[in-house]
Amino acid sequence: MAREEIGKQAAFLSNQIRNVRFSDDGKTILFDAPDALGPALCTEVKELARRMERALRNLQRKVLFRSPVADTPRFHPSASYPGVHFLGTGQVALSGLPLRLFQYFDRVFEGFGAPWQAQPLRTPTLIPTAVLSRCDYFRSFPQNVTFAAHLREDAKLIQEFRARHQHLDNIDGDALADMERPEACLSPAVCYHVYHLLQQQTLPAEGLVYGICGKCFRYESSNISDLRRLWDFTMREVVFVGARENVLQHRERSIAMMAEFLESHQLAGEIRTASDPFFIAPDAVSKTYFQLSSESKFEVSLLLPDGERTAVGSHNYHSDFFGRAFGTSVEGAGPMHSVCVAFGLERWVHAFLQQHGLDPAAWPDVIRTAPEFA
Repeated sequence: MAREEIGKQAAFLSNQIRNVRFSDDGKTILFDAPDALGPALCTEVKELARRMERALRNLQRKVLFRSPVADTPRFHPSASYPGVHFLGTGQVALSGLPLRLFQYFDRVFEGFGAPWQAQPLRTPTLIPTAVLSRCDYFRSFPQNVTFAAHLREDAKLIQEFRARHQHLDNIDGDALADMERPEACLSPAVCYHVYHLLQQQTLPAEGLVYGICGKCFRYESSNISDLRRLWDFTMREVVFVGARENVLQHRERSIAMMAEFLESHQLAGEIRTASDPFFIAPDAVSKTYFQLSSESKFEVSLLLPDGERTAVGSHNYHSDFFGRAFGTSVEGAGPMHSVCVAFGLERWVHAFLQQHGLDPAAWPDVIRTAPEFA
């Protein structure tokens, strides 16, 4: 667990750190960086490693489910796929087979909300900075934030900006100073819109369930790579809001549904306790420890070649944090509790192709015979 947490956070020590990895015995941390910065960065990485090791030394990861094929996984390794087109840093277009896989996972995960008759909800891509602040995002994950900015409403400034960029191929170094203070960000998670939508309301005792799909944006620095770590990605979520006992029962049922899904699709992986990549700060290690020890987050972790993994989904319990933050209550039950079940669609495409390859004829029947591949 310490190695995984170190890997998440080390990339944000400096934009000069690349390719953070561990020796085969797990005792040595390796990374690429300019020679001149090496000694200072080594000191920072060692301190990060010591803090993580101290915090997590006596903590065991809990595995709720391990798929039968995880003991003998088979892979079809590939660094690139036809139909996956990278158009910028962490920005991808899909066509052909990968697009059909994406559409398949979107459809079946939308169906995860069917047992609860989840209400469809279309949410915006932008989210107000004030809302993200109430979600504690600027303290917990500032490294991931993507701000939406625009030029100040000043005719002279706009004309000067236009003139400076008349013959440039990119924006110049003075452009940021011309921007108004951002009042919105690109949304890092679609469930935040639900809590904002329900602010200052009293929910029915049985709670509510929403089904959402939208674009999300999290800047991952040097961790950005293939379909596993995109800056611009797609999240399908089922969001449960209501009393504590209700939302936790819904999470338990959704975890059981996911275990059946992994088995039927012959995917090698686990459902296990996990943590978010909290920013490197004095309270980050304690947040990580709490999330792992309290079992508030369970991730769907699929195996990849060379001993790697990717988290393709999660089942997150937020307690009553968002209920208190947005003044939302439940009839007869106090502040609203919430659970979100999230699926990163591009990651599912990547993990599936790594495990099952590009030939649909060799795929499990449940997906080979789906409408997207008929």
